[in-house]
Amino acid sequence: MNDYPIRLPWVGSRYEESRVLIMGESHYCALSDEFFIDLTLCTIEDARKEALGTSFFSNIKDSVLGNMSNKESSDDFWERFAFANFCQGAVIRENGKSLSRASPQMFKAGEQALPTILSLLKPRKVILLSKNAWKHTRNLPCITSHAAEPSIFCSDGKEAEIYFYASEPLGFAVSCIAICHPSSWRWSGQNANYWHFAIRNFLDRP
Repeated sequence: MNDYPIRLPWVGSRYEESRVLIMGESHYCALSDEFFIDLTLCTIEDARKEALGTSFFSNIKDSVLGNMSNKESSDDFWERFAFANFCQGAVIRENGKSLSRASPQMFKAGEQALPTILSLLKPRKVILLSKNAWKHTRNLPCITSHAAEPSIFCSDGKEAEIYFYASEPLGFAVSCIAICHPSSWRWSGQNANYWHFAIRNFLDRP
């Protein structure tokens, strides 16, 4: 049973041009916003205005656009994509304490919610920015067809995994690429340019 609400995803006004869904791992918020259904929408509105105290969303933009990132505003960028977080529920920020990770229950709720999100948005591609969430995508409910697709190699020869999912009853068919969470890039020697090559090749595939 899923006790967490499914947050309303952000859908840009030009989403139909790309039909690309970008997915983060989890929400972080104050206790008062724990069950706020519009949390994702408000977060992306702030990202469009570059009003967030985090590099997470600018890293996403840079990894998708590469050297062209400085030629497109954050406002215009997010109008072309949809955004949702995989985990349902939210990690509460507590003053004076380090941020914790999403709980196993939040990841499990994400497994249950993802087919609903895919049915609603019907993307052709998903960029999943969490290897932890990626581990929870193998046993999604309502999936009638799934298979690994050829991986894309990064500039250092490492593989970026890609998987295909389809659901006849829910009416979607989508390819998903697994990308490391941007918070891990610095200590792993990666950056937006490192992932741009893989993301660009993934999005250019038919």
